Amino acid sequence: MSNVARLRTGGLRCRAVRERAVPVSAEKTPVRRRGPRRVEAVEHAIDVLEYMASLGTGTGVSDIARHTGLNKATVHHLLTSLVARKFVIHDPNTSAYRLGWNLYELGSAVVRDVDVSRIARPYLDDLAARTAESTLLGILDNDSVLYLDRGTPPSAFPMVASAGRRGPLHATASGKLLLAFSDHSVIDRELAKPLPRFTKTTVVEPEVLRRQLAHVRAKNYATCWQESELGLCSVAVPVRDYTGEVAASLALVAPAGRLTPRNVSNHLAALRDVAGDIAARIGARTVDGGVR
Repeated sequence: MSNVARLRTGGLRCRAVRERAVPVSAEKTPVRRRGPRRVEAVEHAIDVLEYMASLGTGTGVSDIARHTGLNKATVHHLLTSLVARKFVIHDPNTSAYRLGWNLYELGSAVVRDVDVSRIARPYLDDLAARTAESTLLGILDNDSVLYLDRGTPPSAFPMVASAGRRGPLHATASGKLLLAFSDHSVIDRELAKPLPRFTKTTVVEPEVLRRQLAHVRAKNYATCWQESELGLCSVAVPVRDYTGEVAASLALVAPAGRLTPRNVSNHLAALRDVAGDIAARIGARTVDGGVR
C-alpha cells in the first residue's frame, strides 16, 4: 500500500473513531444561549443603596449586612467605595452611614431630562394654590406609579407622597389612571399578581378592579377613597403627549373630609384645564380647542 493510501485509510479510521466517540445525547444537546452578563458587585451596591434609602436615616454595617444578606466584609468594602464617590456619607462620631448628595444630583438629572416634569413644575404649584390642596405628577414605572413632582399649598396635608416616592397601581388614583390606559397585556400582568390590601377599602379583587379600570377609561379620570392610606383621598386625570397616549397622571390629593365622592366633580374642571395646558406644552395636538 502506498503512503498516500495509508494516509487516506488512516484518516478515515481516525474520523470513524471520533464519530463513534461522540455520545448521541451530546449531538442532540442544544446550544445554551446566555443572557446579558450581570455584575454581582454592582447589584450588591444597589441592594445596599436601596436598603439605606428605605430607612431615611443613618445605619451601620451590621444592620445593612443583616437586611441585604451580604457579609459584613462585603458591605464594608462597598460602603468604602460609595463614600469615596460621595454617594454615601460616613459619620465618624456615630459610625453610621447615610445617603450622600451625589445621589440627589443624579436623581435631579433624571427629572431634568423628563420634559413633562420640567414643564409641569409651575402648573403644579398654581393648581395647588387655586385648590388649596396638594397636587402630584406621576408616571407609570414598571409595576408602580412614580411621583415626579408635587405642588404644595400653604396648609399641606402631611401624608401626601413627595417627589421620588412610589405608589401602588391598584390603590391610588394616579396608579389606577395610568394602569387603565396601559396595554391590555400590562393590565393582565398586574391583575394576575397578588394585590396587597392597605386599608379596608383597598380593592384587591381582580375582576372588581378590572371594572373600575373600564370606568376610568370611560370617564377619563380615576379616584381613590382611602385605599392606600387612611384619611387620604385623591382624584387623577391623564396628561397626554403628542401621540395622544397618556404620558403622566395629574392628581389632586386631600384629606378624606375635604375630598369626597359628592364634591369630586368640583375639582375635575381645574384638573383637566391644567392637564391640558401641560399636554399642550409637551406637544399634544388639540382638536376643537381641547387636547386630543
